[in-house]
Amino acid sequence: MKTINLNRYSPIISDKIAGDEIYSTIINELSRNDAVSIDLDGIKSMATFCAKQIFGKLYLELGPNTFFQKIALRNASNDVKTIIKIGIQNALEDA
Repeated sequence: MKTINLNRYSPIISDKIAGDEIYSTIINELSRNDAVSIDLDGIKSMATFCAKQIFGKLYLELGPNTFFQKIALRNASNDVKTIIKIGIQNALEDA
């Protein structure tokens, strides 16, 4: 499993450019690996639109079962996990 470290975006992921880069990195690694681990160490917060842009889009594209089989979140605080859940929920509502 390939680990993608997001610490270069710390402490807050809050702009579209960063979201696009992160999403592209995850998709590229998924094309070469069965699964990826996303290390969120150092990420204190994330804009909900970024969570939707990254994780919501992945959730819609992969489907719930594949998403949870192929995407592992590591070192995510409870706040960041909640923001990611909200991003996925917002993507589902807009789909």
